[in-house]
Amino acid sequence: MPQAWSIEVELGVTDVSDDVVEELHEHLVDHGPAIGTAPSGNLSARIFVEAGTARQAIDAALKAITAAAKATGTPHSVLGVEVMTEQELDRRLSEPAVPELVGVSEIAAMLGVVRQRAAQLVQREDFPPAVAHLKSGPVFVKWQIEAFERRWDRRGGRPAKRVQLTALEAALLAALGAAAHVAGSGPAPGKPAGTRPPRRALKDLSVGAHAGVLQAAFPRHDTEAAEALATLQQKSLVSVQEETKRDDEVVVELELTPRGQRLAACQ
Repeated sequence: MPQAWSIEVELGVTDVSDDVVEELHEHLVDHGPAIGTAPSGNLSARIFVEAGTARQAIDAALKAITAAAKATGTPHSVLGVEVMTEQELDRRLSEPAVPELVGVSEIAAMLGVVRQRAAQLVQREDFPPAVAHLKSGPVFVKWQIEAFERRWDRRGGRPAKRVQLTALEAALLAALGAAAHVAGSGPAPGKPAGTRPPRRALKDLSVGAHAGVLQAAFPRHDTEAAEALATLQQKSLVSVQEETKRDDEVVVELELTPRGQRLAACQ
């Protein structure tokens, strides 16, 4: 079944005049064109086509763009092609332009080490490179640090500090881990269900996953549940994305950190 595809084609030409850009736009107007400059400095043209497959979309886009370039007297040697569905393009455009950043202190909390140890780790050759160096220290992309943590072999250094949790905190973390596994966003539990904290420890606190997003809900008057969730966040086991307060209930959208996923599998 045909669907809308976004195809961006980079042509081997630079320093294109505004008049040529306008002519190209006119020739491609039926395809919702966006004519600009690629990071390399070459001419870039993005258009939308209806096609049943990515291959058909690429063929149609190349035919339309090279024909438009030829009609305007523009060199039309193709250097690269990027294709994706219109839905995927919309998703990417909705993402923040600047990724979440962290410094050495945040890295220490993520990895469960002291700041001095984190400062040593960022000097490793296999550690993700800093994206900037400020007076306060180097700055890193958070998801790259999370990827490093997943492959990091701790045996060469001090073992991770043991995390002390109350019965409610442990039960909440285990429930979040189970919900994440069901939703497909977390690792499989590492222990049989019978070895986990009893569900009754959660009391009125409910945990689930909706549209792939973890949620914890509890009555507004339940300060114990709120404190347990805050402690898990403070210990870098969960990351709170959004909190909604209703008339008699608090609903929190969150995700497990890599450290939280590992510990949840042990509960």
